Amino acid sequence: MSVDFQRFQSVRARQRSERRRWRSGLSALAVALVIIAAIQVAGPMMPAWAGITRLLNRGASLVGEARGRVEMVGRDTRTIRITSGFLGLTSVALVVTEDTLIVVGEKEAGFADIRLGEPVVAAYEIGRDALQAKRVEVVLPARAPGN
Repeated sequence: MSVDFQRFQSVRARQRSERRRWRSGLSALAVALVIIAAIQVAGPMMPAWAGITRLLNRGASLVGEARGRVEMVGRDTRTIRITSGFLGLTSVALVVTEDTLIVVGEKEAGFADIRLGEPVVAAYEIGRDALQAKRVEVVLPARAPGN
């Protein structure tokens, strides 16, 4: 084999090695992005998510907000599920306790006043076993002036 051919083979081998490193780095980045996206979308729907979040935040009482429409009202378990996001793919289940402030329009209301399909804004914190609603506000449509 000639010296030029050996140099050519050496250069090609180095280029292949660099391409492999780039591909593996980009693959690792893509996998990390997919995992982060899956956690963002599916995380709140997983029952153990509240415990994982609490563990990661060392027991801090985190407060969050959910905006969307009421998808489910569990009268016996006093839970509501709020859907939001693109095509309603993201949902959050909240436990409504006796301490939860429920507001419909401008008036204080009760759990029975929350209806399916209504737009709501809910503030919640991570409880012992579930997300606990601190405030649920049913947003009524604005009335036209003069009515």
